Amino acid sequence: MQPPLSSDRLRFRSANRIKSGADFSRAYSQGNRARGQLMTVCVCANGGDVTRLGLSIGKRVWKSAVQRNRVRRVFRDAFRLALPDMPTGIDVVLIGSVPRLKPNLEPTLQELKKLVTKAHGRYLDKLAAKK
Repeated sequence: MQPPLSSDRLRFRSANRIKSGADFSRAYSQGNRARGQLMTVCVCANGGDVTRLGLSIGKRVWKSAVQRNRVRRVFRDAFRLALPDMPTGIDVVLIGSVPRLKPNLEPTLQELKKLVTKAHGRYLDKLAAKK
């Protein structure tokens, strides 16, 4: 049985955020994608030892800013909970891909883990093929 995680390990810190447009562009152009029912995940190495999250929730998902922010909160919370199981040193960009999306935390968390594993595997395969 795994020991309970301290609340400090489960915090979503500023270091876990993708902040610059250049980092988003690099993830889009160099990363690999995996598409699920709720979201599309784009994964790319960031050259550091921290896993970072970027969110792209456009008006196509919800026209209402309140609803878009709710989707962002659920995605951010799912990332925060999945962070201990994710590889380090990657950037993960979550793109809301379904109009009028109303995500719940548990299904979002399961899909996020599955899609990050899939996209990261594809990214590693692409790097191995270049060598």
